[in-house]
This record gives sequence, structure tokens and C-alpha cells, in this order.
Amino acid sequence: MTKTNELLLPALRAHMGDWVYYVTFLQMEEIAKRVHIAEEIHSSPTLKAMVQQQIAKRAGEISDYLLNQPQRFFNALIVGVYGGSPDWYELAIGTNRHFDAEALPLYLEGALGILRLDGAETLFAIDGQHRVEGIKKALAESEELNREEVSVIFVSHRKDAVGIARTRRLFATLNRAAKPSSKSEIVAQDEDDIIAITTRQLVENHPLFQEKISLATTKTLAEDNRNWTTITTLYDVLDILFRTEKGWDEFKRHRPADSTLAEFYAKSERFWNTLAAAFPPINEVLANQPDAHITKRYRHSNGGHLLFRPLGLLMIAHVVRHAKDSGGCEKETTRRISEIPMELANTPWAGLLWDETRQRMITAQPNRKVAEKICLYQIGGKVAHEKIQQEYAGLCNIADTEVELTRAYTKLT
Repeated sequence: MTKTNELLLPALRAHMGDWVYYVTFLQMEEIAKRVHIAEEIHSSPTLKAMVQQQIAKRAGEISDYLLNQPQRFFNALIVGVYGGSPDWYELAIGTNRHFDAEALPLYLEGALGILRLDGAETLFAIDGQHRVEGIKKALAESEELNREEVSVIFVSHRKDAVGIARTRRLFATLNRAAKPSSKSEIVAQDEDDIIAITTRQLVENHPLFQEKISLATTKTLAEDNRNWTTITTLYDVLDILFRTEKGWDEFKRHRPADSTLAEFYAKSERFWNTLAAAFPPINEVLANQPDAHITKRYRHSNGGHLLFRPLGLLMIAHVVRHAKDSGGCEKETTRRISEIPMELANTPWAGLLWDETRQRMITAQPNRKVAEKICLYQIGGKVAHEKIQQEYAGLCNIADTEVELTRAYTKLT
């Protein structure tokens, strides 16, 4: 019979470097009751307060995730243990009809067992502090999560100067190495982010993107004759077009209803179809197979077409979004943009977005912002002519009097 605070946990015993660790699981109610944040590795009240503050920012998000996501799952918590009297009981493996115990590899010797915690130990999260606090917050609202289980890796900790420094080093290493997901990883894997989901749907189903979109970075696109843009550019364009002013990032953390997904896909499909209808080069990509290599005619060492550069697509997305926010029509705005010169080697893009000497794009933020303003001005948007003329002249290192910006339309509607 186990004692009140005693825990008996099935576990694997292993080692890496100079750490011996135990892989097991804890029910969420035990995590909430027993595991603390890693303030023990800091003696400074200021540092402890800083840890608490950082954790509090994420705990609410994790709690919402646990309470609202049926397919919730965590990776393992890493928990430091000191004090008490933990015990390890090896399990013997006998010969049976499936294998001969004597033939088992040596690394299995002593690897399977029961880890006993008597309840007097102090447990603190070395990696996973946000999840621990999120679990506590979620369990305070719902007891339905109590019996759910989370994998845990236990490591021993000594509460002396050497032990604290050793654990603090592990804490720093784990948190420094834990990089946030890259955008390409989000696009490829995220099942909650509506823009990532819609991006994948377009890549799988829309002829403008099927086998015509690069998974690599923008830098490698210049030499690519098959793919006309990148998957992260597609994601960013959709994010610009659909982003709301408040709560957007939080909205993308939770998978919406199928009806909302269908609505977003329909809007996305309509935008890209409109773009292809307005720009013949994009329509060529749409109408042809990937091995037709349409791209090499529109992206080359002399610049080529603005929309065959990620910067150009992002610029157009910003202008369309600005026009829509001002009450403009997406289709009409796109049509007006199509009448603007699109060759990078020509005015107004040469020197602003295209470096003729180095034969590469100019991606500096000031240049991008001025390019957006010029585009918006040319289609009749509300932009101060004199100011944009001065900004353009300054970036291109020419006199204001040399700048000639004309409107194709008097007013954007």
C-alpha cells in the first residue's frame, strides 16, 4: 500500500553526458500539486520575480489551449528533484515465447523499473515552466483534466553551490536551444493557424501553386526557373489580406470551424484568380505546367516582373489591403495596379527596388514603404504627392525636380 504522498511511477532510466535521468509521466493534478517553477536556481529576488513575470505571460495562453483544444498534447517536462528519498527499483525481464532474456542488448540492463517518490522531494520545472503554470491555471477552472497524463523527465539536483550552478546551466542550455518554430515549419505543420491551413490548401489544390511554389528561402528564388514564388511569401500575403486589428495572433492559435476555413479558402482563391486575370504573366503560370519554365521569362538578371519577386507580391498585398480598408473594391484595385509599369528595370522601380549595378532587389524597409506609397498614389489613393516625391528622390539620390510621378486615376473607389 502506498503512502498518502508517495508516487510509484513506471520509468526508463537512461543517461546523457553526466546526467542520469528518468523518463515517466505524471497526471496533471500531480503536476499542479507537486511541481514548482525553477526559482530555486536563482537566489536573487529580482531574478525570481523576472522568471515569474515571464511565465505569467504565457500561462493564460496554455491554459486556454488545454481547455479548448481536444487534440491537446505536450512534449516532456524536465523536472529537477532534490530532497526526500527517491528510490529506483529495477524490473527483471524473464525469458518468454517472444525472446530470450539473455539475448537482450546490454543497454536494457537496469533501464526498466519503478521510480518511487516519497512525497518529501522538492520538484521544480527546469524546462516547461510555462506549461506547468498553464496546467495549474487550467485545473483551477476544470477538474476534467486532472487525470490526463504528461510525460516527464526527472533529473537529480543538489542544493549546494555546485549543484545549483549545474542545474542553472542546464536550464539556460535548454531554454537557449529551444527556438520558436520558423515560419516554414508553421506553414508545414500548424493545424490551428488558419493562414497556414489555407496556404497548404492553395498549394495542394490551386493550379497557380501546384508544384510551382518554392519551399526554400527568398534568397534562393532568384535562380529558380520552375517556381514563381515561395510558400512563406504566400503565407505572408494571406496574412496581410486577412489580418484583423485586434486579437489576430490569438485567433490564429485556435483552429476555427470548418465553415470559417472554407470561407477563408474561398476568399483566398478569389484573390489569386483576380490577380491572374489582371496580370497576363501570372495567368501564364496558372495556365501552364511547371516544366514550361514560365518564370525565367519574368525573373532574370535584368530584373523582370515585379510580381515574380516576393517583395512585389507583398507590396501589392499591402496596397490592396489599404484600399479595401478605405472602402475600395479588391477586383477594381487589382485591375488598377495592373496598369502600373511592372518592369523592375524601369521607372519608378529602378534605383528604388532594383539595383541595376548589382542586379538584385533592394529590400530595405524605407524603400519598400515608399514603393507602396507610389503604387497607392498611382491608382488614386490618398497620398501626399510632394512628400512621396521627396522621399523617392532621397532614396534614389536624385533631385526632387527629376521625379515625375503621375496618377493613372484621380480617386480610388
